[in-house]
Amino acid sequence: MRRTSALFLSLILLTLIACDRDTVRVDSDSVARAGEIQLEIEEAAQLLAPVQGLPNDAPVVEALADFWVDYTLLALAVNREGELDRVDLSSILRQEENQELVLRLREEVIEVDEEITDEELEDFYATERPGEQVRARHILVLFPEQSSPDQRDSVRALAEELRDRARAGEDFAQLAETYSDDPGSAQRGGDLNWFSRGTMVPPFEEAAFAMEPGEVSDIVESQYGLHVIRLEDRDFPSLDDIREQLRFDLQMDRTAQAESIFVAGIEESASVRIQDNAIDAIRQISENPSAELSSREAGRALASFEGGAYTKAHFREFMLGQPSQFRDQVLMADDPQLDMFLRNLTRSELLVGEARRRGITVDEEEMTELRREIREQYREIAGFLEIDGISPAEGETLEIAVKRELLDLLGRIVTGEIDVFPLETLAIPLRTHFGAAISDSGVERVVERVAAIRGESPDTQEFDMEELQDLLDDAQVPEGPDGER
Repeated sequence: MRRTSALFLSLILLTLIACDRDTVRVDSDSVARAGEIQLEIEEAAQLLAPVQGLPNDAPVVEALADFWVDYTLLALAVNREGELDRVDLSSILRQEENQELVLRLREEVIEVDEEITDEELEDFYATERPGEQVRARHILVLFPEQSSPDQRDSVRALAEELRDRARAGEDFAQLAETYSDDPGSAQRGGDLNWFSRGTMVPPFEEAAFAMEPGEVSDIVESQYGLHVIRLEDRDFPSLDDIREQLRFDLQMDRTAQAESIFVAGIEESASVRIQDNAIDAIRQISENPSAELSSREAGRALASFEGGAYTKAHFREFMLGQPSQFRDQVLMADDPQLDMFLRNLTRSELLVGEARRRGITVDEEEMTELRREIREQYREIAGFLEIDGISPAEGETLEIAVKRELLDLLGRIVTGEIDVFPLETLAIPLRTHFGAAISDSGVERVVERVAAIRGESPDTQEFDMEELQDLLDDAQVPEGPDGER
């Protein structure tokens, strides 16, 4: 199947994974269940407690449990004869089919035959200066919180003094080290390294790109405070160096504009209407997606359009596949953000419907090949993790052998010996086929047990999930065996 990163596929929102915390039972002494195998609280605590670099809090335990669940189910699927062939892949296939339908719709209706001429390239190069970079230093002076007019005047006077001293030839790096309120750059003499357009806040960027090397700016005010900027260097590639890449980028921009116009036309002709109380319904469903809806409620429209609707049932199905962090983001979003979120979901439905209306299809032979490719991905990932050839020892069942191997695997992951490989959407069919759950109370008990083992209090600070990922794998998440994630 082909892929594209253009506007069309950005409207097909990928489904992520989440354990079912209600319908699968986890024993009282366990934190997670994968099929008939359970991860006991003590086992999880013994994995985490020795790794001092890992904060002892619920997100860390949940991440560990998630990886354990997915890898355990993957091991069961590939090590039981014929089991992988019995896993229902319909949830992934629907997503892949919809993406392919939208891609084929794009190829059929979006035609941008006009090529970018050399004259257009030269005009764009001269006016927009693509690829230009500058290197600058700055001194940031902050206003005190709830500052009075006199305090603000005093801060501005300091910034003007620093500007004048720099223009008089005083060492700018030394001034930045001494006076700058930006701790990150101050220790480097205010050095911000190289940056291109679109990187800095507009007032700062406008001033920096208007300067010549060696020049010191006037006072620049941004939402961060007052800046004094010195331009160190400028780099501007020649048109010949970037000609073909620039031509390609401009062609893609032209195509994206045509796509945007087409998508807007589809939405307008469908007369999309966001229903009253739709935003409230989104929040209510996001709080507890596993709560059943009556048939009447399930059919209620969140957004209606000519010939159909995006219903509560559609949204509940989508949210059931989302992790708790995503649900939290939805709950924290404001009304305009949720309105746009709902419109994007509705647009994806409209585009798939438009493709089908035009007779665009994915035939059964292609779907069969896709099933084969997905199952091969499972096998390749299992091989990457070295859990594709688990052999029970004498007297062991396969389940016991899988649990033994997975505890060893997770132990090496949390210590950074090997990298993690998130299954992402590939986990959904496995969790549906075998059943999986994580116990909220079990998570808290693991935190308590780790604290007891370490002789410390559980961490209470919020923990950034990207930082958690870095700590778990201590490296970039690797690409899969086939070069894809």
